[in-house]
Amino acid sequence: MKSVIRNVKVFFIILFAMYGTIGFPQMDSPYKVPLTEFEHPDLQGVWTDQSMTPLERPDSLGLKSTYSIQEINELEQARQIATERSSQPLTPDRSPPPLGGVITQQSDVNFNGLVTRFVPVFGEYLTSRIVQPENGRLPYLDENPQDIFALRANSGFTRFDGPENRPANERCLGVPGQLPLIVQLPLDGPWRNMQIVQNKNYVVIYGEYHTSPRIVRLNSQHFEPAFPKFFGDSIGSWDGNTLVVKTKSFKPDQSNRRLRSSELLEVTERYTPISDREMVLEFEISDSKIYSEVIKSRLTLQRMPAGQRLYESGCHEGNYSLPGILAGARRQEIEASLPR
Repeated sequence: MKSVIRNVKVFFIILFAMYGTIGFPQMDSPYKVPLTEFEHPDLQGVWTDQSMTPLERPDSLGLKSTYSIQEINELEQARQIATERSSQPLTPDRSPPPLGGVITQQSDVNFNGLVTRFVPVFGEYLTSRIVQPENGRLPYLDENPQDIFALRANSGFTRFDGPENRPANERCLGVPGQLPLIVQLPLDGPWRNMQIVQNKNYVVIYGEYHTSPRIVRLNSQHFEPAFPKFFGDSIGSWDGNTLVVKTKSFKPDQSNRRLRSSELLEVTERYTPISDREMVLEFEISDSKIYSEVIKSRLTLQRMPAGQRLYESGCHEGNYSLPGILAGARRQEIEASLPR
C-alpha cells in the first residue's frame, strides 16, 4: 500500500513539474472583434471570395457535402495545371476559325485567370456553397422556372423585342447574381470583390463588378408601401458580432440564369468575422414562386492584402452591344418581310 501511495506521489510530482514548465493546454480564445467609434463590430475593408467552391454541388457527388484534404490537393493541382495552360499566349499565326465556327472568349479567359484553391468554411472544405437542400442544388419548382422572362415569353414576347427582355447585366444595371455573392464562374475577377464601409446608421456593401453599392439601413424598417428596385430594400441589425441584413422588394427583372427569382424573392445575409483576415457569410434565399424550399448557403470571405483596392468596373454592353443586338433583330425582321 505504501509503495502505491509513493508511486502516486511521484506521478503528481512529475505532472506538476511538467505543467509548471510548459503550462496547461489552453483553448483558443474567441476572436475579439474590433469596434468602430460607434461601438459596432468593425467589418470594414476590402473582401473577396476567391474559392473554387461552386454554388451548386456537382450531380456526381450526390449527398457528399465535404472533401478530404487529399481530394482538395488533387483538385487544386488539376486546376493549377489548367490555369497555367490557359495562360499561355495565343499563337499569332493560328488558323482562322472555320466558316460558321464559334468564336470564343479565350483571350478574356486568359486575362482573368482561374481561381486555383478552395477556402474552408469553419474548417470544412465544402463541395458546394449550398448546404440546404441536402443535395446542394437549387430546388426549382419547375424545370423551366416561371420568372418574369418566362412569363413574357409565354405571352408571345421574344428576347429581342426590347431592352426589358434582356438580362439586367446586359443592360449594365448591376449583376443580379451578386446579391448575395453566388457567381459560379471559375474565373478570378471583380465579381468576387467587395468593400464594406460603416457609420452609425448605415452599412454600405460595395460590389466591384458593375460598380454596384448597396446601402443597408441599420435599426430600420422596410419601406412601406414597398417599391421594387434592383438589389432590393436592405435593412440591417447586429446580433452580437454578426451583421444581419434582410433584403426584399426586388424587381422581378433581376432574375437571371444564375439565380432565377420573382417579386417574392427575399434574402437574409449574416456576416460574422472570425479573424482579422476572414469573415463567414451565411445567407438564406426564399422565393415561393421559384423554389420548393428555403436555400441556405455559406462561404468564407477573405480580407484582400494591404494596398489592394477596388476599381471602377466599366460596363460597355449597355452602351454598345445592346443597341447592336436590338438593331440586328430589327434588321432580320425587315429582311424576313421583304418579298423573295
